Amino acid sequence: MDFRELTYISTVADCKSVTAAAKKLYISQPSLSYIISKVEADVGVKLFDRKTNPLSLTYAGKKYVETAKEILRLRDNLRRELTDIGAGETGEINIGIPTERAGYMLPRVAGKFHESFPRVQLHLMESKSGDIIDSLINDRITFAILPGGTEGIPGGLTAEFIYREPLIVVAGEGIVTEDMLKQEDNQQLPTVDLRKLKGFPYIILRKGQFNRRQTDIILAEADINPRVIMEVSSCMSAAQLAKSGLGFTIVPERAVLALGGLDQFHCYRIDSQYSTWDVNAFYKKDSYLDKADRYFIDLMKDVFTKQP
Repeated sequence: MDFRELTYISTVADCKSVTAAAKKLYISQPSLSYIISKVEADVGVKLFDRKTNPLSLTYAGKKYVETAKEILRLRDNLRRELTDIGAGETGEINIGIPTERAGYMLPRVAGKFHESFPRVQLHLMESKSGDIIDSLINDRITFAILPGGTEGIPGGLTAEFIYREPLIVVAGEGIVTEDMLKQEDNQQLPTVDLRKLKGFPYIILRKGQFNRRQTDIILAEADINPRVIMEVSSCMSAAQLAKSGLGFTIVPERAVLALGGLDQFHCYRIDSQYSTWDVNAFYKKDSYLDKADRYFIDLMKDVFTKQP
């Protein structure tokens, strides 16, 4: 049993297909099938149930893969630690981040990171938050950048605060009138009484996103059953559609800043305890973060806690 075999069996388990795993591992399918058979012969039990489609693990296979991933994680931790000890600033960072968030967060930090670590490559997994968490748990990425705080995050993960992000209302011209605004202090944006938007057309984010979960809570608090005019998967699309006059939406402020700034839209604060969320870096409690990992997370803290 060697690291190569541990990697191959774990990859087949993740892909649930020998063909897909072979493509990912850049080896031929017959070669991978031979290695699986060899490992099963060595350990004396079947690791995969070949009668199922997709391919599934036997009970013994689950135990094997669980231990294999732990061994590979420890090997990776050791490699990272030895790299730091040797002061060698080369390698790669494997980051999970929601697709759209990558578009408006990474450009703010990638250039400066490359200046400090020119020989370290950034490898991104851009996907939905649930898929990213699954990849983190299964050691396919080192850390993840996710919004929404720690609610619903599985145990065994450490959350490291990066910055607090407000959610704001974006509306078409003329939708929010003076009588809908709250009289208050010198805020950059006026605060809208969300209850007075009841009945107006609403552009909603698809289910499965942190934004949707949070905005559902905000709307329920304001006793609004939204009149949904359109469902989209992008906060930036929702903001632009609202700006065009279709209605209103609730999106992270950072998405609007990436589209040219708050002054390019009709934006309003929300008077709710749920109108902000924390953006965190998540990683396994027993993972080793090397110099480049640590610098990347600290750089994000520095950039995003400052004024836009």
